[in-house]
Amino acid sequence: MEKPKFDLKRFIFGIIFGIVIILSIFLLNIREFFLVSAVLTALSVYEIYGIFDLTGYKYFILPEILAILTAFSFAFLKPGAFIFIFFLSGFLIFLKNVLSFKTDSGKSIFIDIFSIFYAGFLVSFLMKIFELSGGKLLLLLLFILVWASDIFAYYGGRHFGRHKLISPLSPKKTVEGALIGLLAAVIVAIVFRAFIGDYKRFALVSFIVLSSVTVIAGMFGDLTESLIKRMGEKKDSGHLIPGHGGILDRIDSLILAAPFFYYIAVYYLKY
Repeated sequence: MEKPKFDLKRFIFGIIFGIVIILSIFLLNIREFFLVSAVLTALSVYEIYGIFDLTGYKYFILPEILAILTAFSFAFLKPGAFIFIFFLSGFLIFLKNVLSFKTDSGKSIFIDIFSIFYAGFLVSFLMKIFELSGGKLLLLLLFILVWASDIFAYYGGRHFGRHKLISPLSPKKTVEGALIGLLAAVIVAIVFRAFIGDYKRFALVSFIVLSSVTVIAGMFGDLTESLIKRMGEKKDSGHLIPGHGGILDRIDSLILAAPFFYYIAVYYLKY
């Protein structure tokens, strides 16, 4: 197994990205935070189309708008309004592909729908968490869990990895790395609970459940993006963040972890 080498560029830009996210959580209100999330959504949709070499604006502009509208409606509007926006999005996607039919329209229509769900609906859970009581700290915990899992799984896997997790999909991921990442996240959750007084009202096992399910979901989120890149025959989703790749390469775990984190916080921890 290849031993890890310290990547200064990856480290510096990872720190910068983390600082930007943390400042966004604590310095912005919910509407301003939505604008940050909308940028992440738009960039994610753009990168998805880039993975499949559909780079013309005619492909991604409408799905970007619809993904942002879907995120906004789910985060801030009543369920009826969200359902209307969701079905309207589907209608407009079909209309776009019918009116501008080309040989790649079949591929485009599925990517359109997937983009709205993946980069719109799922990302909107960041706003849902933000809106909860104590939501800023919860959102910080979510990011820290995902980051801790990613970092420790990466370096732990390269130090101690022996057994491939899903080799055809992501050959560098190992079972040992995944377990080290999971353990690190559980420890982070326990430490977080110990230092945040309000969280001591929750049983220790509750935070272990929260961190474990969140991290496992995040790992599947990472593998989902690996699947997308494999289908598009790309190594990275983009080149926006030096040493990391694209936005999707940084938030892939978060996209699937956020909904699980939210529902555990609401229905299990009773936020």
